[in-house]
Amino acid sequence: MNDDADFTRFVQDRGPELLRLAVALTGDRDQAEDVVQGALERLYGRWGRVRRRGDPEWYVRRSIVNAVRDGWRGRRRHPEVLGLAAEEHSDQVAYAPIDEVLTRDAVRGALACLPPRQRMVITLRYWGGCTEAETARLMGISVGTVKSQAHRALKELRGRLHTTEIAQGARR
Repeated sequence: MNDDADFTRFVQDRGPELLRLAVALTGDRDQAEDVVQGALERLYGRWGRVRRRGDPEWYVRRSIVNAVRDGWRGRRRHPEVLGLAAEEHSDQVAYAPIDEVLTRDAVRGALACLPPRQRMVITLRYWGGCTEAETARLMGISVGTVKSQAHRALKELRGRLHTTEIAQGARR
């Protein structure tokens, strides 16, 4: 099989998941598309070597995480909103009961208030399904840092969500 066809198949198979990861990390679909495009361009230039080593998805995930982190540093500001991928399949109509919509909005709002590193840890660990060790490796930090950042983030999220729940109950 030639490298171009193999790379194309990889992008077709893993591209949507990589984009969802980038959207969750950046909070902005347009920025996420740019990040994924750049990561895939870098991967394409090294495709043969990375594929022979056996884990091209790991390489591109690491590139995405690094690009998001570099973007935060470069702007000296952090994304204000964490948005999850907008309806990936706009041709499909989805029904979401109002309680689910309110819950999703409350979680997005609480996540948006987290510092970028905590948001990244939570996104990789709980949304991306990475282990603590994988998260540490992707972010270039220690496992202990992943644990402490996750602990702090979850504590903050619980507090914010509890406050939101109380406020919504008072409005009813």
